[in-house]
Amino acid sequence: MPHTGRHSLLLWLALCLCSTAPLRAQEAGSEPATAPKPPVLLPPSLETFVDAEYPPEALNAGLMGRVELELVIGVDGSVGEARVVTPAGNGFDEAALAAGQKLRFKPATRDGVPIPARIRFPYVFEIREEAVPEPEGPPPAARFGGQLLELETDEPLAEARVSIASADGKLFKETRSRQDGRFDFGEMPAGEYTVRVTAEGREESNLHEQLTSGEQTDAVYRLQELPDPEAFGATARVPAPPREVTKRSIGKEQMTRMAGTRGDPLRTVELMPGVARPPLGAGALIVRGSAPNDSMTLFEGLPVPLLYHFGGLTSFINGRLLESVDFYPGNFSDRYGRRRGGIVDVQARDLARDQFHGVVDLNLIDASVLVEAPLTDGWEFAAAARRSHIDLVFENFLPKDEVSAIAAPVYYDYQAISTYRPSEKDELRLMVYGSSDELALLFTKPTDAVVGGDLDLQTSFHRAHASWSRRISDDLQQDTQLAVGAINLLLGFGDAFNFELSGVEVYGRTELIARVSEKVRVITGLDVLSVPGRFSYKGPPADSAEGNADNSPAGTTGSNRDSIEAGSDFTVLYPAVYVETDLNLDPTRLVIGTRVDYYNDIEKFSFDPRIVAHHRLSDQWALKAGVGLFAQPPQFQESNAELGNPELEPSTTVHTGVGAEYQPIDDLFLSTDFFYKYLWDVVVGSEFGGPPFFTNDGEGRIYGMELMARVDPRGRFFGYLSYTLSKSERSVRGGPWQPFDFDQPHILTISGVYRLGRGWEAGATFRLVSGNPSTPVIGSSYNDDTGQYSPVFGALNSERNPTFNRLDIRIEKLWRFKAWRLALYLDMQNIYNATNQEGLVYDYEYRESAPIRGLPILPNLGIRGEM
Repeated sequence: MPHTGRHSLLLWLALCLCSTAPLRAQEAGSEPATAPKPPVLLPPSLETFVDAEYPPEALNAGLMGRVELELVIGVDGSVGEARVVTPAGNGFDEAALAAGQKLRFKPATRDGVPIPARIRFPYVFEIREEAVPEPEGPPPAARFGGQLLELETDEPLAEARVSIASADGKLFKETRSRQDGRFDFGEMPAGEYTVRVTAEGREESNLHEQLTSGEQTDAVYRLQELPDPEAFGATARVPAPPREVTKRSIGKEQMTRMAGTRGDPLRTVELMPGVARPPLGAGALIVRGSAPNDSMTLFEGLPVPLLYHFGGLTSFINGRLLESVDFYPGNFSDRYGRRRGGIVDVQARDLARDQFHGVVDLNLIDASVLVEAPLTDGWEFAAAARRSHIDLVFENFLPKDEVSAIAAPVYYDYQAISTYRPSEKDELRLMVYGSSDELALLFTKPTDAVVGGDLDLQTSFHRAHASWSRRISDDLQQDTQLAVGAINLLLGFGDAFNFELSGVEVYGRTELIARVSEKVRVITGLDVLSVPGRFSYKGPPADSAEGNADNSPAGTTGSNRDSIEAGSDFTVLYPAVYVETDLNLDPTRLVIGTRVDYYNDIEKFSFDPRIVAHHRLSDQWALKAGVGLFAQPPQFQESNAELGNPELEPSTTVHTGVGAEYQPIDDLFLSTDFFYKYLWDVVVGSEFGGPPFFTNDGEGRIYGMELMARVDPRGRFFGYLSYTLSKSERSVRGGPWQPFDFDQPHILTISGVYRLGRGWEAGATFRLVSGNPSTPVIGSSYNDDTGQYSPVFGALNSERNPTFNRLDIRIEKLWRFKAWRLALYLDMQNIYNATNQEGLVYDYEYRESAPIRGLPILPNLGIRGEM
């Protein structure tokens, strides 16, 4: 009979100070943390189930389907509103909607008081074969069994309790599901029964079954995870209003599961539209044709010096501490300043309040551990640490007879977070975190390389960060943050080049968020950065960070350029004030703001007005547009009095953008963006290379289009498709427009993850990207004094590396036990061993060259335990 389912690049970084940025503050209108004694919230539970009628046409055609409804449950337990969020067509939607409106629930409660709630409820339409009774003998008894599955993934649920009771109360049986999720009660008298299913972390299910004599009933029940208690209640939690033209978020469901990222959330940013592929081992963030230093990464509202550890293998923070990663490729809020490229804002998640949790992860690249637990009511703590061991892997597995240089990166990072809520109006958070990297590059065959010697790279930062959020009233909130930490940078290349910088970073921000009326919100803030420190430098005169034929210090050590020595104490002080008004003129929202910054090293101000508009055409369609100014101070080596020109102006960029968003269903999001950026007062090297070494004689233009499709992880599959068509060019002193160092006209990324069931999951990521521009070497010159050759370059960026292509895969198997889980995973990059060219390496006379190949197949096998 038919049956419906039941409720079921670091080299130039050493020549500049760390990036600066404002602190992220809590969105206005959001509630502060809950009180030390949170209310007791219970979700709705089903009391009366109504089966959906199987559409006759679908039944005759042998079609099956699954429809997910969104129901609003009133305080009386009735269904007030119902709509289809996951349609199946073929008449299933109408049948499920009709039945769903007749369901009855025990209402959700807060401290025992009924409250409204919004839930998801599935109807599964399946055709099951009818068992034919034996033609002879007495009528056999009914048999009853089935299987328990997770609602979202269809993975089996083990150790769940299943009980069955007859309608007259005379018969009661209980059992538990096996590892495959199956259960069996054997023979039962025919009649009506109530089946109750309970499992840890799942909503309880109470179901009705009619057992018929001589029939085998094989039921499939899908159980839903218990909702977050804060996810329902009298007041709904809604996303923050849009304050940028384009914001792309990566939720925690996707962050650790994308192929080619080694399970690192921050590396998923590379899959987004507008993000170019960095050169081999650079680990840089290149957004919409800007230089890496033009963009910035923030952790909990504060900038961090590095997004990735050396080589770009992994980011600076344990991904399982994160809630989401927000990416703004342009036209971002006035809260973010001192940058003209893009912003990556990383938010930590709420810490566990129920019990102790831990994660241990060991793979071929590194090992990490994370622990978290509540200390008392309203006070939680978490700590994580990671250390690489790739140096051991390189030493034991790298084919030394085929490699002329061995780089052994060694890194570690740590995080400790404590959250305390002394009252219902206040939340305090203290974080201590840091990161350290070291790399020694030893040329084993000096005659094969441009230069010989040892390359030493070291960088580290350590920081204490405190934040205080206070709700002064229902319409006024204050957020204050302060962070103090040490930073150290070292770049050395034999005796020819050395750069060292050390300092103390101090960040401070206070922000007031006031709701003037239902339609107007005003945000004012003070944002200060101070870095007292000291540097020393020995090497050739410094180059600007972009537009050079060879902009790496290592590449200049063998040149004919005279060497200089410099060093002194310095103090950077960058204060800023900003104000932003959010106007909700439904269906249009306007965000108008401005920001004023002061830069003490060049004694200049910048003034950055910005405006963004969002207009919602319907529930599915929205239009967006924005324009604004974005100023950025010169880098350290450019404005320092000993190395550069302290009379420079800040570089300025105007961002313009328009776009559209379309969301036909909850799980699918489509968007398109068109952008144009014009840059002026760009810092470039002086015309003849003499004092003042740097001038503001450059300009730039960047324009393009971005397309994105995203499938959210509500079922077995989620994925991204992104394509960027763009052009990034620069001009110096009115000269011709030339491709920028990181101009990549075409960037295509396809990535998806599919849950196969029974704990298996597989994913793949494919990238097809235009090769980076390059400047050809057309000859060389010889210096009698030094006995070295230097390259003679052709037209700047007049050639390009071949198109880059790569396929990455990730496979994971998860075993679930009663109190813990174990996973074995394989993340393999460049699965078909594409020989991508990253550049050329020359002999010491610059007469012969050979291609520098990208990474070959890079497998990373790991094991992870969680509890």
